[in-house]
Amino acid sequence: MAKVVSFSIYKGGTGKTTSAVNTAAALAERGKKVLLVDLDQQAQTTKYLGFDPDTIPMNLAHVFMQNIPIALTVQKTAFSFDLVPASDLLAAVEAMLESGKDEGLLREKLDAVEAEYDFILLDTPPGKDKLTFNALVSARQIIVPVSTERMAVDGLADLIKHLHTVLWPKYDLDQDIRILFTKYDATTSLSPGIVKSAQKIYRENVLPMLVHSAVAFPRSYEARQPIIQFAPSHQGTQAYRELAAWLAQ
Repeated sequence: MAKVVSFSIYKGGTGKTTSAVNTAAALAERGKKVLLVDLDQQAQTTKYLGFDPDTIPMNLAHVFMQNIPIALTVQKTAFSFDLVPASDLLAAVEAMLESGKDEGLLREKLDAVEAEYDFILLDTPPGKDKLTFNALVSARQIIVPVSTERMAVDGLADLIKHLHTVLWPKYDLDQDIRILFTKYDATTSLSPGIVKSAQKIYRENVLPMLVHSAVAFPRSYEARQPIIQFAPSHQGTQAYRELAAWLAQ
């Protein structure tokens, strides 16, 4: 069965989409069968991989709204992994889901395809959305992309508190949480200081690889290519290869 990994934090702009897309590409490079699921109504993951959300006939919204099997929405990417695309129709799904009741729906829908993949990666929207909660309940592994800024670290604490006090007790979950620091800038004292402080608190839950801030990431998005294809020797590529190796061990 696939290992389901959610890239989640309740704050925006920390690198969730960048991390989900590039980890999928790095796992595929290692020969793993990967499905990437876009849960964000802004469909940034879908666009990153070269798809127009407005022209794809079926996407994740149809899985929730019309009970279409998730396998019928799967798109083959040019990068050796599969995608369940998103669209702005997910806003209607978000409004349709009932708080405290529907957090387990995605897990049920993924059951039908878990045997076909080694990994299912979930890219989540920012904020305490019901679709984000669905991803968290579905996951066995939670990767928390945290940009090296104080507000993002506060978002990390908020997520962990919510997991411990709400989702884990309700759904009897036993999940591994790991922190991935992104937008790291070694030329300042702020980034190393934040990472060092987090390591004191969260210890081995802080992943050793650091994703440095780099213009190559927005450029790879504009090129509609994961950074592994766009800049194979870039240090960002190496960071996501290391993350893929850690996940695959």
